[in-house]
Amino acid sequence: MRQTTRARVLLVVTPVLLVCLAVSGCTSGTDPIVIGYLGGLSGRTSDLGSAGRDGALLAVEEADLAGGIDGHRLELLPADDAQDATRAADAFKALESAGAVAVVGPMTSGIAVAVAPLADELGVPLVSPTTSTDALTGKKDWFYRLYPDNSSAARKLAAVVRDQLGHKRVAMIYDLANRAHTETWARNFTEEFTRLGGSVVASETIMSGALDTYDIAVDRALATDPQCVFVLANALDTARLATLLREGGLEDHLITSEWSATEVVIGYGGRAVEGMMFLNTFDRESTAPGYQDFAKRFRDRFGYEAGFASVHAYDATRLVISQLKGDPTRTALKARLDALRSYDAVQGVVKLDATGDVEREYFLMTIRDGVFVRAE
Repeated sequence: MRQTTRARVLLVVTPVLLVCLAVSGCTSGTDPIVIGYLGGLSGRTSDLGSAGRDGALLAVEEADLAGGIDGHRLELLPADDAQDATRAADAFKALESAGAVAVVGPMTSGIAVAVAPLADELGVPLVSPTTSTDALTGKKDWFYRLYPDNSSAARKLAAVVRDQLGHKRVAMIYDLANRAHTETWARNFTEEFTRLGGSVVASETIMSGALDTYDIAVDRALATDPQCVFVLANALDTARLATLLREGGLEDHLITSEWSATEVVIGYGGRAVEGMMFLNTFDRESTAPGYQDFAKRFRDRFGYEAGFASVHAYDATRLVISQLKGDPTRTALKARLDALRSYDAVQGVVKLDATGDVEREYFLMTIRDGVFVRAE
């Protein structure tokens, strides 16, 4: 980690809180402005959480190099929610106690639903880069996000499957460990696909990490003779389910949500995930100079390509930083976020409404020859 930035890693090990000062940084004598980060840094969703942490860290490092905020250096304090509601609550409380002016995160809807009430109770702005559950839509609270809710994406993907791919019979397999994301996605997709004349012929569930549930769900889904299978799970589990589905004889399309769209799904899924389709909330093939410059900085800093989690976490952290000047307090930040109606993100303007929800463009993506590419 660069010597120009001070960063601490906050690990919540129930019931013990371990706070470790990892790197000392700027020479300024003023107290730092602490920004928390909450994500799954361990377990089966750690690819998402780690990518988000790196995006947030890059934003803090760059702002710190540019002089910080009103003479104060910036410090990112990451905490691991381990994709567990109790651990997440402990982690959020620890970030609040450590003086975080805001928390960037969480990265999954299930954890967002668990932690958002704590943000209200403790008065800490919570800015999520990637959560999409409908359960938090339309609420005036301390929760904000730079990611659209599931309803718009589900409607568009249903139209792709029915009208573009021409399928009428879809089987669904979704993970109950992140049900705030998967159940709302499944409900919205089913409603729209049915309206378009299609039928969801199977709706099977798994529990992430309980491998025996995978075989049962796959067997039941394939028994309905679907033309397409919709998998709603993290990248690692999606890769496993795709492998089981291909081994079971599925030759047609697989679709998924962007939650699965990290390099882990390709690395573990291999040929089983070739041709899998999903909607991306950023354009991986954008040639815009601003995005290309960011992508190079991220690649040079961390040694891998920025994906949706790192892009949106970078944007969310920059959004927080941009609203801190003049009065870097939680209440002032909330007032500014409440009044904000647009934000210049890495790939253009993001529109925000009065309840902290957003609209974004979608890009239909697929996996071809082991690479994420545009499907249209």
